[in-house]
Amino acid sequence: MAELATEPIVYSFTDHRVYREESPLVIAEGEGIRIRDTAGKEYIDALSGLWHANLGFSDAELIEAATSAYRRLPAFPCALGRGSAEAQALAHELLAAAEGRFSSVYFAASGSEAVESVLKFLWLASNADGTPDRKLVVTRDSGFHGTTLGAASLAGIPNQHAGFDLPLPFTVRVPRAHYYRDHLDGESRAEYVDRIVRTTRSRIEEAGPENVAAMIAEPVMAAGGVLVPPEEYWPAMDRLLTDLGIPLVADEVVCGFGRLGPLFGHRRFGLRPAAVTVAKGITAGYAPLGAVLLGPDLTRSVAGAAESYGVLGHGSTFGGHPVAAAVARAHLRALAERGIEARVAALEASLRTCLEGLLELPVVGEVRCVGGLAAVELMADGASRRPFDPERRIGRRVARKARELGLIVRDLGDVLALCPPLITDTGDVAEIVSRLRDAITATLKEET
Repeated sequence: MAELATEPIVYSFTDHRVYREESPLVIAEGEGIRIRDTAGKEYIDALSGLWHANLGFSDAELIEAATSAYRRLPAFPCALGRGSAEAQALAHELLAAAEGRFSSVYFAASGSEAVESVLKFLWLASNADGTPDRKLVVTRDSGFHGTTLGAASLAGIPNQHAGFDLPLPFTVRVPRAHYYRDHLDGESRAEYVDRIVRTTRSRIEEAGPENVAAMIAEPVMAAGGVLVPPEEYWPAMDRLLTDLGIPLVADEVVCGFGRLGPLFGHRRFGLRPAAVTVAKGITAGYAPLGAVLLGPDLTRSVAGAAESYGVLGHGSTFGGHPVAAAVARAHLRALAERGIEARVAALEASLRTCLEGLLELPVVGEVRCVGGLAAVELMADGASRRPFDPERRIGRRVARKARELGLIVRDLGDVLALCPPLITDTGDVAEIVSRLRDAITATLKEET
């Protein structure tokens, strides 16, 4: 077997077949939405690190919050009936921000940990409620929910399973919501939604709704291609889940904390989840932290199970770390004081306007934008939805060319994903899209 191309670091989400020919991009410093590598070259980071640096890379308030917290209490767990004052305060603030819809908070150290935890809580609750067969979880094609065993099993992205003996057999896989790629010729958005919701119902009924603990879903799929659902989708799914008696877990590891506009991404679509998983943007990426917000029913079931077993046999040493909690509290204050929802609305409008200009390029099939998330879908012929041959790796080559031009985006196959910091202004958006246009045209020119 060939050695990894990335030693001494094993880089995640990296194509090691081609990476051997390249050098890692090593970043030395950042300011605002820009970062600089060790050679001094500057880039606009239009991906916010990995969907998480929502306030850029030099926010003075968050840095001061971390520095001050380190001086007060540099380490302490939320375990053994003990926790830090910062974690306690953050839990109260999160529940207040959620306007009473949730009853308790479990702290983790990452999004994967948060999703893994809610899975275990769902199964614990099923046992506690006398429904031990209720262990299946509905999940969608192209979904991303983390990389631990349970979380990766939920994924609808094949490369998360290859070689890992995954997925584990507890999922009910249902269609994604991607109208542009998946609709039939002549099928309206409403007809498309009706078709995939009927398919979803059929697959759940085949598995038995009485065997399903929950459905987990991102309000907007990020790593699956920044898939923005048609407006009819979530109302129809809400009706279906209510009819079948299946609770929803909203995975907001990317979609939370202003990324879609509202503090919680599910609010953008009027969803009523029984639990929410968060991470990434909770601290704007300035410290690692994840959390699960549990609704009243799930809180009661988990608490009852913990009492009957004598101990809650689940935990995280670094979940609710006092420094991370302090940063998260500072971030919540910053989002409120700076009117981030209005700023995100302006960012969305600017992104949409600028990206729609790329539709004049024949290889751009669709642009998608919601809040501070956007994507450009490349096609060999955009009008007919004819894709490029995957072996040409057009998306990856455009992303590489963009990097040469001082722009960081992410290629998800032939989808170019953008997730700029929420502080990005209209001038920066214009520059981002201009560089992206140049990268697309330069790449295609090399093809001819």
